[in-house]
Order: sequence, then structure tokens, then C-alpha cells
Amino acid sequence: MLRNLLQRLFVGPYSATLLPDSNGPLPFIAPSNAMRYTPVYRAVSLISNDIARVDMEISASGADSLMRSPSRYVSAFEFRRAMTFQVLLWGNAFAAINRTRGGELVELILLETDSVSLDVTSGQLVYKTRAYGDLTPDQVFHLRAPSPHGLWGESPINLCKTSIQLLAAQEDMALKAYSNAGNPKIALVHPGPLSLEARQRIMQDYESKHAGTANTGKPLVLAEGMRIERISSTLDDAGLQAARQYSVGDVSRIYGVPSSYLAENVGPSYSSLEWLSRMYVDGCLSAWLSVWRSEILTKLASPFDTVVFDTDALIRPGMAETMAALRTAVEAGYMTRNEARERLDMGPLDGLDDPIIALNMGTGGGQSNLGEDTSEQEGTPNDF
Repeated sequence: MLRNLLQRLFVGPYSATLLPDSNGPLPFIAPSNAMRYTPVYRAVSLISNDIARVDMEISASGADSLMRSPSRYVSAFEFRRAMTFQVLLWGNAFAAINRTRGGELVELILLETDSVSLDVTSGQLVYKTRAYGDLTPDQVFHLRAPSPHGLWGESPINLCKTSIQLLAAQEDMALKAYSNAGNPKIALVHPGPLSLEARQRIMQDYESKHAGTANTGKPLVLAEGMRIERISSTLDDAGLQAARQYSVGDVSRIYGVPSSYLAENVGPSYSSLEWLSRMYVDGCLSAWLSVWRSEILTKLASPFDTVVFDTDALIRPGMAETMAALRTAVEAGYMTRNEARERLDMGPLDGLDDPIIALNMGTGGGQSNLGEDTSEQEGTPNDF
């Protein structure tokens, strides 16, 4: 049954090998070259760096030690960044799990994405690697991007290739426009008929004297009653800027990174830095952290262990919000003034270790009069 299911999902070995793109004149886009476009680079590098710098604690001591020192070749930060980098581009990231004969974890060895394929023709999952031969699933630490079947991740770049191609076409168009010194597309109109040779000679003369940045500012001299007409374009400077901004939004939607994190001018859309960073953590990073947690518990620990990621460093409110929250906590007695200073990376001061108790938050001293004997006052008229 498993064999039939796997064969319906895959036909032969499934690898990260990329096929050439033959969809007309649009730029060729693949995970290997998508990073040359700045919005993609910013999104991928931002997520990779943030995943790598989040503090992680694993209840299983062996797995915790391994993730803090995964290999003799790379640090824990570089390992997590490289793995996240690969899965964001190619949809899969691999590391060989090296164990002793007794099953003790030794190291995680990074593998190149295009050197690994998944063979299901035998009805069993077998990872075929260029460096270590055939490996079973428990010998491979495998991060996957979302996919319909869950066995092999789909590259976000390949799935959303049209959006990246549009971004690439806009970059190419802007480059050509500025390489021509920003000169608009024009037509040289002659009042009389011209032969093919004459038209080609006029065009070559104009290109040699006025095309390119080296000819910026040179005067244009027309003869024989010729005139210049500008050919309108649907993508003028404002239109090109709007199109590029839309493509930045597309990259934001692909990776779940807020548009303002990609340096897009979105205006005053966010009420606070804390809300923006929380949206980024909840809508983007939390999913990838769950991918890491699931694979760690499956391959390096047990389902009964815990993996905790501390994302507090990524969710930082502004100074005004921080001061307001600390003041409320101090005045309510939940925090001492020295504890508040510690949150602000300030040293303690003498006399600030005791909590402040507001008068309206007493411990009941004002209620002790309710039980007093008032028998001596019985019959005493009220004094108005």
C-alpha cells in the first residue's frame, strides 16, 4: 500500500535538479539565481538570520548539545542559517546525522541540496546522496517547505516563478533605461519619404551620438525638416516604480515577511514596532520554527521531549511603549524599580529593591475597623 502511494506521488528518484526554462523572453529564474534580486535576498537572509539567532533549548541533553555544536566545521548559527537558507530557496535542506554504533549523536553534516534525491521505487524511502551513498530517513535531518504530500518540499521560487520573473523583467527594464541615460523612447520623423538605407543611417547616427550614459547632455541637431516625437509608454517613471513596488509586495506574500521589512515605502500602516515585529514572528517565523521543532523531535530526540524557542529578542516595542509598560508594572507592585532598570540594561540603585504599594491596593488594614465593638456608641445620635 505504501509503495503504491509513493509511486503515485513520485515517479523514480525525486531530486532538486532544475530543468531549463523555455517560456519565451522572460528571464530564466531558478533558486540558484533568485538571490540576485534584492527583495528576495532581503527576505531570505532576514528569515535565515533570525532563525539562526533565536535561542533554543531542548529537553533531551544529547540533541541540545548537538544543536549547540552541530559539527566541527560550522557553528550552530551557521548551521541553522545555512539549512534555513536552502529550504527557503530550494524547498529542501539536508544534513547527514552521524551517530556512534551505540546510537549516540555525534554531528550533523551539511549536504548540498542538489546532491540529494529521494528514491521511492522500492516502496521504501531512501535518500541517495553523492557523498555518503544511500541513507535511511533516520540518518538524514531533512527540512521541507510546504508541499501537497509532505515527503519532499516544493521550492517557493519555482512555485511562484512568474512573480520573480516579473520582478526580474522590471529590474532589466530599469537597467536598460538608466544605461541609456534615462532618455525616453522617441521617433525621428522626416517630412519626406526615406529609403531603407537612409533610415538605417539616421538611426545609427543617433545611436552613436546620443545613446548610452557617455553621450548624456549632447545636443541633438536635426536637418531637412525632421522633428522628434516621444512615443508614450505605459510604464513611465511613476509606472515603473509602482510596478516594482507591487513586485516587492509579491515577495512579501511569498515569504510572509512584512513589506516594510523589505524596505518598501508602505507609509504609516503600522501602529507600533511591537505590533509589526509580532506580526512577522507569528505570520512567518513561527511556521519555520515549527519545521525545525518537528524534525528535531523526530530525528534527534523523542516526541515526549520539548523544544523551546525564545523569540522575545525579536519582539521589541518602542521606547515609549516600553516605558509605559514598566511604569504600570512598577506602580501596580508587580515589579520593583530595580527590576525595571534591569529591563532597560541599567544598573541597580540603593533603596529601589522594594515594590511600591499604592494606597488603593492595601492589604486590608483599612478594613480592620469593620470588626470593632461599637456597643458604646449605641443610642448616640448622628451628628449632622
